[in-house]
Amino acid sequence: MILTCLDDDPRMERTLRRFAGSLGHKVRFQTTSRGLREDMEHQVPDVVVLDLGLGTETGVDVLGWLAEHHANVPVVFLSGHADELLDTARRIAQGNGLAVYGAINKANLVRELPEVLARCRPPERPKKTPAQPQEALDVETLREHLSAGRIKPYFQPILLASSLKPVGAEVLARLSLPDGSVLGAGAFIPLAERSGLIMELTRVLSERLIELEPRLRPLGLDFISVNLSAANVESTQAAAMVKHLVDAFAGSSRIMIELTETAVLPDLQQMRELTTQLRLGGASLAIDDFGIGYSSIRALAELPYDALKIDLSFVAEMFDSEKSANLIASMVHMAHSLHLKVVAEGVETEAQRDRLIEMGVDRLQGYLFGRPVPIEQFVL
Repeated sequence: MILTCLDDDPRMERTLRRFAGSLGHKVRFQTTSRGLREDMEHQVPDVVVLDLGLGTETGVDVLGWLAEHHANVPVVFLSGHADELLDTARRIAQGNGLAVYGAINKANLVRELPEVLARCRPPERPKKTPAQPQEALDVETLREHLSAGRIKPYFQPILLASSLKPVGAEVLARLSLPDGSVLGAGAFIPLAERSGLIMELTRVLSERLIELEPRLRPLGLDFISVNLSAANVESTQAAAMVKHLVDAFAGSSRIMIELTETAVLPDLQQMRELTTQLRLGGASLAIDDFGIGYSSIRALAELPYDALKIDLSFVAEMFDSEKSANLIASMVHMAHSLHLKVVAEGVETEAQRDRLIEMGVDRLQGYLFGRPVPIEQFVL
């Protein structure tokens, strides 16, 4: 690979050339941002190695120029600064649309550079066939789909961290269209919430789930997890609907209701009453997407949760951001001190799995263990 490095310390050139050269890479070295621009006008490198501290200017200034002129070139940070600053700079770059493959502390160059440069060779992806146009959803079309029973429950397994055996499943809504295509929740849930159809949609999904109880029973799952959105929570029918689910699965699996922070009502007293009704009705409660809002801690203090689900964004960043990894460890410790089970979402790699288990996470969920699938595939 061709590496273009921008660092105002010329002493780094010899070290970088020698070590990167031993790995088979060619290094072009610049000490000013002007030199970098001229160099990249002459030949675009495979990766830019960028020092954050450049004397009269900063690496942040350079990021803006890269995003505008060479957004497809990945960036590796080179710095002597603390991890917190590197982490924030990575987020700035990604916010500008740049790919960041790592951050190398100058003191650890020899140890960290090979691993980071290996990430600069993204695996080839299979070519995708052009997607078929999908019908535009409007309120009446969605209403017709609901009446036709086209909302289907998909299931994603949740595993016990200590044994990696499935102990539960999250139910996710999908819309099965007449042409055989299937839409994810993001394609229709927001419309359902805006149009006042979300309660009807959730009711249809719940009824379909109840119909599938005999097929789920042999799996011996401890719990089935169902999401309630903000619009669901505001409905007076929510508690009755959940009680119907609980009764239908009695003797089979517990029903766990997942509430995101956005589903928490502004009226905290009303929220206390609702969550207490859900618990007294036999449901368990989990706070979903924990860590991405600002009042999650208050919700833990005020409401009768049984479990905490760490938002997948923290899991995705845990090896790129030591701060994210430390936050996960802190969440686990805090949750356990409150006698809550901890579920980590978005687990996609074995390395993430192993690190989360070391941190003491109780349950794991993510593509590593299975994508959301229809009942026919889930019970196999």
